[in-house]
Amino acid sequence: MDVMDVADFFIATANEGNPEEDDGMTNMKLNKLLFFAQAASLQRFGKPLFDAPLEARKYGPVVKDVYRTFSGYQRDAIAKVARPFDWKTLDPEVLQLLCDVYRTYARDYSAIGLMRMTHKPGTPWSQAYEEHKNNVISCESIREWVNQTPLMIDETSVSDSLVTVAELDQHGHPFLPEGWEDDDD
Repeated sequence: MDVMDVADFFIATANEGNPEEDDGMTNMKLNKLLFFAQAASLQRFGKPLFDAPLEARKYGPVVKDVYRTFSGYQRDAIAKVARPFDWKTLDPEVLQLLCDVYRTYARDYSAIGLMRMTHKPGTPWSQAYEEHKNNVISCESIREWVNQTPLMIDETSVSDSLVTVAELDQHGHPFLPEGWEDDDD
């Protein structure tokens, strides 16, 4: 996948959310999500999600081209995607992976919280980082890390039989079926 499509997916998803509940997608948060998406793909599929290298920078993993594209936003939420993005063109397994990464890491963690996670001893970032250098974080080091410390994305907190799956309306937008909120108990 093109890394910019992954970035645009996360930006578009954040911008569809409730601004009262979400602080938006900053450049820093976006780059940490790219790291977790790459790690999740290596964990789940055994292969990288994108070819662009992740660099070990002072504040955590960064994809240089993505960082540069959105650097004008500085610490503010990114207002729009880099280019038009149609999530319906994604392979369903990849779309599920991106949704899982977003659900697990974007909704409940700030950019700083994600940075703290990537900075823990033993992470691929901590192994590659050297001050004033932008060393590449290898996919092999990420693969070894997720083999030793699996990401939380593959854990299910509730039975699949209890989960209501959204359907698509005539415009291709997801919606929950009528009566989803009814309590059958």
